[in-house]
Amino acid sequence: MKVNRVGSKLVKNSLIYAVGDIAPRLLSFISFPILTRYLSPAEYGIVNYVNTINLFLTTIGFLCLNTYYLVFYYKQPTEEDRRKLLGNLSIFIIGLNLIMTLLCFGVGPKLITKFESNISFYPYLAIGLVTNLFGLVSVLPTALYRLEENPLPLTIINVVRGVINLGITIWFVVGLGFKAEGLLFSQMIVTIVFGLIFIKITLNNMIWTFNWKQLKTALIFSLPLLPGSLSYLLTTMFDRILIDKYLNLTDLGIYSSASTLALILNIISYGAYKAFEPYIFKHIDSPDFAGLFTKLRNGLFWVLLSGAFGLALFAREFFQIFSEQQYHTAYLYVPVILIGVFCSAIGMPYGTVITAHGHTKINSALSICGGITSVTLNIFLLSRLGIIAACITSALTMTLTLIASIHFSHLKISHTPPFLAFLLTAVATLTMVYFIHIPQLWLSCIAKTIVFLIVIILSSQIIGVIPSKIKLLFSFNH
Repeated sequence: MKVNRVGSKLVKNSLIYAVGDIAPRLLSFISFPILTRYLSPAEYGIVNYVNTINLFLTTIGFLCLNTYYLVFYYKQPTEEDRRKLLGNLSIFIIGLNLIMTLLCFGVGPKLITKFESNISFYPYLAIGLVTNLFGLVSVLPTALYRLEENPLPLTIINVVRGVINLGITIWFVVGLGFKAEGLLFSQMIVTIVFGLIFIKITLNNMIWTFNWKQLKTALIFSLPLLPGSLSYLLTTMFDRILIDKYLNLTDLGIYSSASTLALILNIISYGAYKAFEPYIFKHIDSPDFAGLFTKLRNGLFWVLLSGAFGLALFAREFFQIFSEQQYHTAYLYVPVILIGVFCSAIGMPYGTVITAHGHTKINSALSICGGITSVTLNIFLLSRLGIIAACITSALTMTLTLIASIHFSHLKISHTPPFLAFLLTAVATLTMVYFIHIPQLWLSCIAKTIVFLIVIILSSQIIGVIPSKIKLLFSFNH
């Protein structure tokens, strides 16, 4: 009975986390058609540029200390020590980021000018810096809710924040006509409000203390993780910064809008990851693990392949219906970007296997190699090929990383059926997106729906997946 109760709690918590993860992403996606009607591609590119900078600043500003907190929270001998740990890390992180923010305000304008960016520091990046400062205070309290297996308050906060952010964004951009500044300013207001809420949560669960010895131990643990985290961002996000440098803001906006649609696939992959990660760790030493992993991989592969195919196939219709004319060419880049997103998602279970075997340095090395490859190719190709260079670079980098992950996982399983299914889908995508053009929107949707159904049914037969039983992929803990 106790095992059943624990299992039931895990399932319940997983569902609550899923709602908290998916709802803000869906709300963000809902805002996309609105933003592309009121923002030019250049303005949309500015917003994505600032958000990309903030991702790097958050990663650098936290120094991966949130991972240390997750790992060592329950290793503290008493509740008082846990509260002191939260206080110690919070004081250090907030202090560090206050200094970083002031430093960025001091040297940021000169760096932007030297980098020959098309984006001015004021007001855009200045707003982003304030947003980032208040946004990072949510990381440790969020980790605390996870550690205490209390996801409901966090999910409520995330959903409410998403709804309020959507409302204020529409008000600033549509109602007041503030364009890119309005979108960034609305993000800043919401982040400040909820940042204060998370500060209050932190204060309620911490004890003020400064323990340099503990911080030194934490940094020794966390700093080796930082290159891998930064390298992943270099692979997946740094292309936005390079597009701004080597191309222009309109190109950045077109690429960002195509990426926004392609990254919807991550909603599926992140949900699946929370299901299969504990499953892999639990069964890694089982004698029949190869067979179990094959079933997992095949199910995940088919779900993601179907999702990627649908997004690529209907990208043109999506932009025609939900965006202005100036965004319509973005559909051409979606299929190529999706290759990288798809390979990254498929690589997650292989990376988890590598981690389960204790070879974490391999995953870090792959991330670093991927980051170096991505930046190098983008610098060399962007000025020569344009936006498509960033798409190809992402696809190539993630594909090579996936191949390396498969190799280092040392799983003796067949990869032929998934490859054949991918090949079938790639040919269908190439044909329907780039060679066949049906002017009538309704007729195009009907034709593509028929092709979509045929291809996903054939791919399920090739892989050996029964679509009606695919829900079992997310039920490993039952």
